[in-house]
Amino acid sequence: MIHNISEMNIGNTADGFEISVDKAKEQLTRIVTTYLEKDADGKLVIPFNRQRPVMLMGASGIGKTDAPCQVAGELGIGFVSYSMTHHTRQSALGLPKIIEKEYEGKGKIATEYTMSEIISAVYDEIKRSGNPNGILFLDEINCTSESLSAVMLQLFQNKTLGQSQIPEGWVLIMAGNPPEYNKSVKAFDAVTRDRLRIINVVPNADAWLKYAENKKLNCSVVSFINSDKSKIYIFDSTKMQIVTPRGWEELSINLDAYEKHGFAVDGELISEFISVPSVASEFFDYYKMVKENICETDIEQIINGNVDSKLAKKISSCKNKIKYVLITYLKKKLHTYSEKRDYLKATEAMDNIVSFIGKVYGNNGEMEIFMSSILSDAEIVKMTVLTGNKSFGKYLNEITTAEENINNQIKKSRRKEAK
Repeated sequence: MIHNISEMNIGNTADGFEISVDKAKEQLTRIVTTYLEKDADGKLVIPFNRQRPVMLMGASGIGKTDAPCQVAGELGIGFVSYSMTHHTRQSALGLPKIIEKEYEGKGKIATEYTMSEIISAVYDEIKRSGNPNGILFLDEINCTSESLSAVMLQLFQNKTLGQSQIPEGWVLIMAGNPPEYNKSVKAFDAVTRDRLRIINVVPNADAWLKYAENKKLNCSVVSFINSDKSKIYIFDSTKMQIVTPRGWEELSINLDAYEKHGFAVDGELISEFISVPSVASEFFDYYKMVKENICETDIEQIINGNVDSKLAKKISSCKNKIKYVLITYLKKKLHTYSEKRDYLKATEAMDNIVSFIGKVYGNNGEMEIFMSSILSDAEIVKMTVLTGNKSFGKYLNEITTAEENINNQIKKSRRKEAK
């Protein structure tokens, strides 16, 4: 059976409420913030023993691992990550050691355990950073070995591994795959589920596109997904072939590296990251088409207002085929001006973009659609307002009349600049 993003609706399902990874990240930020909050006496507002561990449940490769790390970085707290599939009972719980104790005046031999390797790493991070707060992230938690099955409930209930407890101020977040994606998965029973905050995460193309643009991923990859959002995630359970956001990101990184060195990009390279053959073939055709019709030099000509007749004719002859990649290239270029706060260059570029696109698409509905795609980017909207650019502003006003939202964006941006 083949599943893709078009078959997955975010909402209430039989397995619980499902959200995209960017929304899951927002949830994690709220959870960690409230778990670490203290009252006037320095005590946790939500007692440590009432802080349910958080479980991110979802398909492989959709960003479950990255989200907790990003939250820790944004909140300025520590982060320790472990994959539970790599652990044995001894490494997770600690090794037994023989000690001598006195009972009723007599010496007896007893067994104790060394500290858990995982908990030890948390204390090492506290010592290294000097920060008492953090996130302990345990990946593939429902794929642990049989030897660890009995201690999972103890971890969820008491936040302990063997005789070692996660220190107060550290939030336990875990991740796992549903059974259809991994044969090693063990289903949680009702008692176990009652001790967890389970967040069901599903792939979402729009969330990934925002992430991809911020990370400046390869324009061919970003525009391909933008042109057909159902390709962000595909899983063929009969052939065990999968296409994931992680695969697209890693393909993007490798394409950039190959292009930098002038290495040839072939179908074999694509298939190493995109394992569904039909999707790999479709993207390879798309990639070749992009490279034949547009390059960084073309974008520089558009941005600088130096478009020659040859480029104008080329773009006009295949405008629909390269619409998404053209949008992606232009947005990526505008982002560089925003990062540098080079608003003079930005407003010149925006004027030149509108002038060129007007020649290619004409002053009709297509032009509006093209501009609305560029202005769907919050950073470009902010830059449009801050510069008072009339070329982009015209289309911004047609897209939204919510002046209050625009003014709020200005206020937020100015507060950030003041900091």
